[in-house]
Amino acid sequence: MEHFINYDSVTAYYFATGGLFLMYLAFRILYSLIVQNNFMQTQYRAYGHTWRSIQCNKSIPYNIYCTVCEKLMLAVVGLFCECCAVSACKKCYKTVDKRYKCKQLTWPSNKIFPHQWVDVGISRTDIAENNDHSDDSTKKYFCSWCQRIKLCNNTRDLKTEQCDFHKYSNIIIPPTSVQMEKGNVISIQPVNNSNWEPLIIIANRKSGSNRSDEILSLFRGLLNPIQVIDVSVTSPESVVRWLPEKCRVLVAGGDGTVAWVLNALFAAPHIKAAVAIFPMGTGNDLSRVLGWGPGCPSYIDAHSIISSIKQATVEPLDRWKIIIKPKRGRLGRRAPERILHAYNYASIGVDAQVALDFHRARTQFLYRYASRTLNYIAYVFLGVGRALDDGGCEGLERRVRCCADGVALTLPPLQALLALNIPSWGAGVHLWSMGGEDEVEEQSMSDGKLEVVGISSSFHIARLQCGLAEPYRFTQASNLRIDLEGSCAMQVDGEPWMQGPATILVEPAGQSTMLRANIKRSEC
Repeated sequence: MEHFINYDSVTAYYFATGGLFLMYLAFRILYSLIVQNNFMQTQYRAYGHTWRSIQCNKSIPYNIYCTVCEKLMLAVVGLFCECCAVSACKKCYKTVDKRYKCKQLTWPSNKIFPHQWVDVGISRTDIAENNDHSDDSTKKYFCSWCQRIKLCNNTRDLKTEQCDFHKYSNIIIPPTSVQMEKGNVISIQPVNNSNWEPLIIIANRKSGSNRSDEILSLFRGLLNPIQVIDVSVTSPESVVRWLPEKCRVLVAGGDGTVAWVLNALFAAPHIKAAVAIFPMGTGNDLSRVLGWGPGCPSYIDAHSIISSIKQATVEPLDRWKIIIKPKRGRLGRRAPERILHAYNYASIGVDAQVALDFHRARTQFLYRYASRTLNYIAYVFLGVGRALDDGGCEGLERRVRCCADGVALTLPPLQALLALNIPSWGAGVHLWSMGGEDEVEEQSMSDGKLEVVGISSSFHIARLQCGLAEPYRFTQASNLRIDLEGSCAMQVDGEPWMQGPATILVEPAGQSTMLRANIKRSEC
């Protein structure tokens, strides 16, 4: 007996199944955006509590019982303030906003600054004996500033005594030192402590790993919230106006964010700030060189980060001024001169074209859900695409003339020309020292010299990433002059754009102060 298959029914079945799956997927995404994750990433509130889900990574303890209704909070309804550690359920958190104050950013200097005690639960002894949550239980109170914990039955047993900020007293800006006007920090009064070197956290939410919000939250619980800066809200240029003369800065972001902060600090020479890096970007080349690791670990421990920064050593980093002088167009007009500063590298050609393609792709809606792994995948696909379409980089050697310290370079067939300041490019490729057949001059990021190299194609980039090829090594120089004919993609420290005909001058522009990790971090 023959069996006939109704292909129309089968097709309709699979279409229906696929449609239901897509509908369910869309529902889960919408539900996670509206209901589940509205307390996973939040904007800091200068006045009032900044609530986050208790499912988030935390640097401070919290109470599993609501401060108002005292009911046990499940993960889906439990909230805690990322700054002061007070807890509440989703039904009561607005009541807590009215009843309890968060960390005070500023305080009169002529008054004693007291501890800020927060109920973070009952002692384990009482839990074992009573197995309940009653008023007679011995409670744990946590100071939001000095991180101490005291056990007592009620708040009347907590004496109003001065808070000394305990183990982080050398890196916290006390509220008594902060002067504010209309919600903005005006100045910071120095502390009478020779070891005082406050830690400033600057993070970029748009960096490649998409986890800078977690860094902001963790450090607001350990430091004065004014020390934790979100560059999407407050620019580094406005921060340096009130920074203490001596401090350490942790930049959580990619190479572009690091360069932004270094430029802002260089414009304020009276501030002696040493910069550490928490790698949150895609390439993180400067972080690799300084021993801070290739990327963000799966678990972020704020206390461990602080310890690493305290033990880090100071190291200079060359800074380079790039002057772009556009040539006259067909109508005789000339665009204005442009001045940039580089710390890692600058390039013209196909590698900059791939970076430009990625930069355009990252502005799309789905970028907010991207991760560093997805960014790598995107780079691979974009790089393969540029192997088929070079974006006008073919024959670059015919459109570029390069002079290094006044000596003209003879260029072979190229699709990219690079000037390197650090021994890492393209997410960890040591271009200058690759291979070993010829003796290569040592590369340093503080010797006042750039290394000039060339790349022949996108396939050449892929082979370099795998360690199967060498670049064209040209020379080391302190001054470069590049004459570009026609248009070509260009990038400086990972920030790309399309450059028209121009004369490009590269010259030394001082040094910045960096922090090198004593123990190299690896990506977890």
